[in-house]
Amino acid sequence: SFLIFVKHIRKVTDPFVDPGLGKNIPFMIGVLCGGIIFGTVAGFVSMVPYMMKDVHQLSTAEIGSVIIFPGTMSVI
Repeated sequence: SFLIFVKHIRKVTDPFVDPGLGKNIPFMIGVLCGGIIFGTVAGFVSMVPYMMKDVHQLSTAEIGSVIIFPGTMSVI
C-alpha cells in the first residue's frame, strides 16, 4: 500500500504530502529514530504484563489494576 501511495502522490498535481520529504535526509533520520523509539516503547509496554505474571507471580486481576489504573490516570 505504501508503494501505491508513493505512485499516487507523484501523479497528482497538488499532493498533500511533498514528495521531496523522502529526499530530506534529516527528516528521514528523524522518522526512522521516531519509529525505533515507538517500537521499543510499544514492545516494553506489551511485555510488562508477562513479566509481572512470570517474575512477580501476580494474578490477572492484580496485573490489570496495576496497569489499567495508572494508564487511565496518565490519559486524564
